Amino acid sequence: MNIMVIGAHPDDCEFFAAGTAVKFLRNGHKVKFVSVSNGDAGHQSMKRADLARRRHAEVKQADATLGVDFEILDCHDGEIVPSLEIREQLIRQIRSFRADMVLSHRPNDYHPDHRNTGILVQDTAYLVIVPNVCDDTPALEKNPIYMYLQDDFKSPAPFRPDIIVPIDDTFDKKVESLHLMPS
Repeated sequence: MNIMVIGAHPDDCEFFAAGTAVKFLRNGHKVKFVSVSNGDAGHQSMKRADLARRRHAEVKQADATLGVDFEILDCHDGEIVPSLEIREQLIRQIRSFRADMVLSHRPNDYHPDHRNTGILVQDTAYLVIVPNVCDDTPALEKNPIYMYLQDDFKSPAPFRPDIIVPIDDTFDKKVESLHLMPS
């Protein structure tokens, strides 16, 4: 299978799905992490361009350690909105990777970037199979399975897992990747 994890920021995919990704990889599947923003706002003293370069380098190293492919879109951190432009970028990402499964944030997160990424991914769910949408990238023949990443939010409804993947055997690899992203 081809599994795509879409996070709002560089480090979201690693934080929420690295252990599960390693399990998929060990079983012969392909995994790609996509960050919608370039992560250029989350530092108290670094300038945006410098921070975006730093976070890109950190994710590159962390994801190489995990063995996953990655891509960072060029949206500014703190500025993700459910726009047609970003939706189409995500449709193209999902189609180009030929995703069988897509995991992302729920659309009720406290952080507007997470919330809007969840909305954007949700909005791709049907459109990835519609040939005349983003017709420069071949439509998928069948819709991927869409799943939410775990969160601790209670409102408007608490997260209730349908599937739980224990990562005891991959937890150390996840932590190793997170240590490579100190920013």
